[in-house]
Amino acid sequence: MTPWEHHPALDRDRLITIGKLIERGRNNALDRFDPAIGCTPWTVGCEAFAFQKSEIETAALDVDWLEILDPSMQFVFSIGGVPVRFYRGEPDDPTTRTLKQSFSELKQRSLFGADELVKLTSQPAYRFAIETDVDGALTAITFVVLAGETPVLTWQVPLDEPVTKVSPLWIEGSEGVELPAPAVGIAARKKKDGTTE
Repeated sequence: MTPWEHHPALDRDRLITIGKLIERGRNNALDRFDPAIGCTPWTVGCEAFAFQKSEIETAALDVDWLEILDPSMQFVFSIGGVPVRFYRGEPDDPTTRTLKQSFSELKQRSLFGADELVKLTSQPAYRFAIETDVDGALTAITFVVLAGETPVLTWQVPLDEPVTKVSPLWIEGSEGVELPAPAVGIAARKKKDGTTE
């Protein structure tokens, strides 16, 4: 089963979009890493979380299917009404903290009707698992649906694929401007002595 078969709001392009936002945030944190001024793996982790959160918050301003439910350090956002969080770790080994559901997740979930959601459990948790190497560099992002402590659906986000549309193609004030007609003609040739023909 794919995420979009589990819930139609979790379509492929949306999940790739979020994966790329997470990737950009983590890469920004790694770009700033400098042990000479006291950076440590802990500071990279803190900045990566903050930058990933910021990327998603900024995108939510322009993307109609993306909404911030809880901007606090618990950070919950929704993809087409489905509450989601992210964590660093293995997709098949979530921590107790990862499994914990926030009030905003539980409140949002009450909006789903029985016909809208294919039930795997009474209260699935939706997460992006961010896997890194020892230096903190991203190795994989996996979308995970958790039933209790068990991942019942995992889908690795293909970060090398393009996204079809992240923000609206037309925004107010983008009508364009009038330009004069271009000058069209044959370009003049330069002679060896520097004069033109």
